[in-house]
Amino acid sequence: MGIVLRSSRPGAAVASTVSALLVGCSAGAPGPARDAQADVPAEMSAVDRQDPRAALCASADAAGLTAAPPFDLIQQIFDDNCVSCHSPGADVDLSPGVAWSNLVGRPAPSLETCGGTLVVPGDADASYLYQKLTLTHPCSGAQMPRTEFASDPLPDCLIALVRAWIATGAPGPDLDGGAD
Repeated sequence: MGIVLRSSRPGAAVASTVSALLVGCSAGAPGPARDAQADVPAEMSAVDRQDPRAALCASADAAGLTAAPPFDLIQQIFDDNCVSCHSPGADVDLSPGVAWSNLVGRPAPSLETCGGTLVVPGDADASYLYQKLTLTHPCSGAQMPRTEFASDPLPDCLIALVRAWIATGAPGPDLDGGAD
């Protein structure tokens, strides 16, 4: 919109700007907000469209990476949602450069009473990481990611990317940048 109205009354400019935005975003009015939703893939839920974390899914879809996501895409999910807690010194460090080796074929942390393997290449359902992302009541702890007070599950499309990565064998990072 970019419209800013000035007034001598405190808060009047804010109210005018909000009113202009609401008029521009009304359900019956054509415009960028309404037209942008027409380009959202049908498989994305309403929650995904509202959750800014789901923007990564649209980028992956546009690049044709959803069927076999590369690890750098999975690392981006970790960077955006996990490394604030899962960093050096944590039970599982998901920081760039160490996340893949800390996950694939590795046992769950000893504090997790149910054990298992964090990532079983080719088998998302047997992968403890996937269980922690998808189960509202995993066998130990809480669904990931969490906020200070509760779980804040990832959008379905991000979980689908993690599942596809595991299902395709959990390929590791491209260490040579694609050079032969």
